Amino acid sequence: MKSPKFSLNAFIAVVMLFSVIGFFFTVKMVNLADRYPVNEYTVIEGTNLAVRYSNLEENGICEGSAEKAVLKLPGNYGADWGAFVSGNSLFINEYTSTKFGMMLCNVVKIDLQTYEKETVLEDAILRGRCASGEPVCVSGCMLPSDFPETNSLCKLYGMTAAEHDVTVLYLDPETAEVVASVHDDAAMKVNFEKCYLNRTLEEVAE
Repeated sequence: MKSPKFSLNAFIAVVMLFSVIGFFFTVKMVNLADRYPVNEYTVIEGTNLAVRYSNLEENGICEGSAEKAVLKLPGNYGADWGAFVSGNSLFINEYTSTKFGMMLCNVVKIDLQTYEKETVLEDAILRGRCASGEPVCVSGCMLPSDFPETNSLCKLYGMTAAEHDVTVLYLDPETAEVVASVHDDAAMKVNFEKCYLNRTLEEVAE
């Protein structure tokens, strides 16, 4: 009569043992992943500037080659969606993260002589320039990396941040002021390059 009880206890002990082993290896793999060297260096087209993303060196905007990079402005920036120089100013996305792990984005303008930074648009994404040269941004949306369709935190943040409708914004490349806007809830889902970047501001306005 004691055998079934012993077998159940033994089974529970085995399950607990494998759970502990599994937890150990999971934590170990995460730690190894954190220690894996990352050192990305994305050149901003047409310039001698680049964005450095690294866990070996400080992140930010650098000048020069990857081997001899000089950090000009620390921070988390992105040149993958859209970054370019207009006159003495660099337009680029700046990323910050919340304590809940959500990634937020502001469009900033950086003076390349003083490296002073000005926030042009909050909670917006720079997507590039249209055919007539104006910077094109999207506001009122979350980054795809936050999985806004399924992440309830995005909806909560949208309410607390008074998130508005998704809007495509055109900026004056000199003053960074909004010169035109188009409401488009599907802006992040459509062929953005074809709809907005390959056309002039006048064509979009029509």
